[in-house]
Amino acid sequence: MPQPLRKLEIATDIDGSQPFNVLFNPSEYTIEDSNKWEDQDRNTQKPELQYTGGDRKKLSMELFFDSYEAGQDVRQYTRQVANLLEVDSNKNRPPVCTIEWGDTSSQPPNDADFPFVGVLETIKQQFVLFNGNGTPVRAKVSVTFKQYRLPKDELKRKPRRGSFPAKTYTVVQGDTLSGIAGRLWKRPEDWRRIADENNIENARRLVPGQRLVVPRIET
Repeated sequence: MPQPLRKLEIATDIDGSQPFNVLFNPSEYTIEDSNKWEDQDRNTQKPELQYTGGDRKKLSMELFFDSYEAGQDVRQYTRQVANLLEVDSNKNRPPVCTIEWGDTSSQPPNDADFPFVGVLETIKQQFVLFNGNGTPVRAKVSVTFKQYRLPKDELKRKPRRGSFPAKTYTVVQGDTLSGIAGRLWKRPEDWRRIADENNIENARRLVPGQRLVVPRIET
């Protein structure tokens, strides 16, 4: 049975903002990851490399927007993405974004790339088709998101103080595990802890009224 089309969704941590979907899913995306190494000079020996921690991941993709048939200015759609660079006056920074796409699983190998929690680092908008009065109706938008949270090994080096006690949570319509983790812990990337605690294999298949055990978490 064919799977229903699920469009890539972007949500932010700005109060009152609504998640939005891209017009067309990307044909590919790139995840960049790296470690940090530094030369350690020695007096009579060749310098050695010392591992100084993990770096933040980056998510890059090209998004396609086409509003020609609808007769609309395509910038009303590309602007949703471009606005992710704008500074929110209440937080004094641009929004932190949660990018979700496709079904995710809490089962091994636990290597799902989404949800990806990060900030928009760069954007390049290329308008490639215009109507008779010069209004753009087709665009390609290249974006790079930078991981917001430090890698786990960095967090161990620089632990944050605080904890959230165990509790129960009742699922409402539209809930996702990453959304619940973000709402309760401000850490949507830790949704797998809730999935594991409740033996949930598919993080998106939640039922309104379902009661979840939310484990205690240290931050």
